[in-house]
Amino acid sequence: LVYDYVFDLETQAWVSWMDTADEFAITPKMSFQEMIVPTNDSVRYTHLFHMLTQNNLHSFMCGPTGTGKTVNISKYLQTGAGDRIIPLMLSFSAQTGANQTQDLIDSKCEKRRKGVFGPPSGKRYIVHVDDMNMPKRETYGAQPPIEILRQWMDHAGWYDRKENTYRQLIDIQFVAAMGPPEGGRTRITQRYVRHFNLINFVPFNEDSLGRIFGMILDWFMAKGFGGSIKQLSEGVVSTSVAIYNAVSENLLPTPAKSHYTFNLRDLSKIFQGVLQGESALIKDAVSFLRLWVHECMRVFSDRLSTAEDRTWFQEMIAEKTKEHFGMDWHRVRGANNTILYGNFADSRAVDKKYAELEDRDHLKKVMEEYLEDYNMMTSKPMSLVLFENAIEHVARISRVINLPYGNALLVGVGGSGRKSLTTLAVAIADFKLFQIEISKTYGMVEWHEDLKKVLGWAGRDNEPTVFLFDDTQIVMEAFVEDINGILNTGEVPNLYAQDELQELMEALQRPAKDAGIQNLGNQAELWSFFVGRCRTNLHIVLTMSPIGDAFRKRLLMFPSLVNCCTIDWFTEWPEEALYSVAQHFLKQVELTDQVRGGVIDVCVDMQRRMQAISKRFLASMGRHYYIT
Repeated sequence: LVYDYVFDLETQAWVSWMDTADEFAITPKMSFQEMIVPTNDSVRYTHLFHMLTQNNLHSFMCGPTGTGKTVNISKYLQTGAGDRIIPLMLSFSAQTGANQTQDLIDSKCEKRRKGVFGPPSGKRYIVHVDDMNMPKRETYGAQPPIEILRQWMDHAGWYDRKENTYRQLIDIQFVAAMGPPEGGRTRITQRYVRHFNLINFVPFNEDSLGRIFGMILDWFMAKGFGGSIKQLSEGVVSTSVAIYNAVSENLLPTPAKSHYTFNLRDLSKIFQGVLQGESALIKDAVSFLRLWVHECMRVFSDRLSTAEDRTWFQEMIAEKTKEHFGMDWHRVRGANNTILYGNFADSRAVDKKYAELEDRDHLKKVMEEYLEDYNMMTSKPMSLVLFENAIEHVARISRVINLPYGNALLVGVGGSGRKSLTTLAVAIADFKLFQIEISKTYGMVEWHEDLKKVLGWAGRDNEPTVFLFDDTQIVMEAFVEDINGILNTGEVPNLYAQDELQELMEALQRPAKDAGIQNLGNQAELWSFFVGRCRTNLHIVLTMSPIGDAFRKRLLMFPSLVNCCTIDWFTEWPEEALYSVAQHFLKQVELTDQVRGGVIDVCVDMQRRMQAISKRFLASMGRHYYIT
């Protein structure tokens, strides 16, 4: 209880933390990411951070993923720190090196006098280091990026590696954030931690979660929804929290299911999806609950890799729906076995609305029209068989890339249709699609040129872009390091040379002015505007195979692959899909209907038998045999 109050020096009385916070209201122009609802905890943390910052003391925020560490730090640095503060963002991963860390900070510093460097005169840098404990240990147990930062803490500078001269760095302050040691995260040296003031972020309690998502949902429901739907607000929030808790407690990560890590970002994705609904199309409580269930399925169920886990989740959500809303599962689910929503049901509509896709026969025809249009416009036409399972995956990918900050991780063996279905989903959304082209000489220089190109489309030209990246294109692990940085912060450190950066800033002058940016001469503000556009317009779709250890190791080394992506697990094709594919490819062969039917049956039977044998092989030998 003592932590819920603060002593107000003006009134000489104890007051609640919430009484010291500014009144918060959601405005119509706010994006979902900007809806940062203050809670007792966030107000308290921000106050402590403010006190430390004003007194030039280093801060260290520690807590589980999704507790608001990065959000609270970023919000304070951008809005509450004052004009003298210039924030710098560093995001560590397992591959981050000491040289990379030193170069990033050095590149931002100006020469003050001989041997002394720092921010522009009269300013102070606050370096925000995210995922501090991610860098991997070297041979002797040290973490090089942390050691170079510790050298600055102990000696106020480091050596220029080219000239071998000592560089003193002044007017710099650090704020670090990290999760507890687990998975790919390690314990960091106490010799470094001793320089910081530690603030521990605790997971949100149910009251705080209810306040955050309740306020957002109430604001959304005030936009023309009926009374019967508005009454659901409190129940939807509490049930969503209950589902998140049940998933976190029951679906635990294992070596075979290393992606079973759930955090509060997943919970927020449910409400981000619900906010796409249209009051004109949702007329009753059942329709709203169907949309809400759909978003829960997309966030939690789509990432589950076994039939047993998916069955458990469906039974659990059916039970929660009955318990909290008194509605039968079959009534909420509707006529189809799977619930699907999308904004592409009408290919000719200008204003595309996010609506339920009930008529599956009509949906298949619409999909085939989209595919036909794509094949007419491209030099690389696709021969796809759009069975129901494939259409579901297209709808899932489409949902993700149409959301701001929407990124996807598609997991499945080669030949499961991940890239083809993504290409179709991008064509449906009418976005620009980009893939790198690997050659024998493709290296870091070519990779960085491609990143400049794709970030330019998204940030400079304001063009919605999808970057499709396959694990077979990972020539160096540094590629994944850069992807991890874009997912987490929207930028790649030291990507642009000084002349390229100047050219970019000039190109951003007009759009920044139109967006209401006041200080166009401030490069930091223009860069922040550019990064914000990149995060909104650039959607990264990663396609990875679960075969071998590489997938599991990358998820541990690069946490943003899970934390910042919506995961869609491609399972083996159902029998209906096998029949559709066989019929499609045997349609042109000259056979009698009887013989063709027999050949199709044999093809499907062979595939099903091999799938059954591969499961027996796994059970007896402990080895996977993948069939596509």
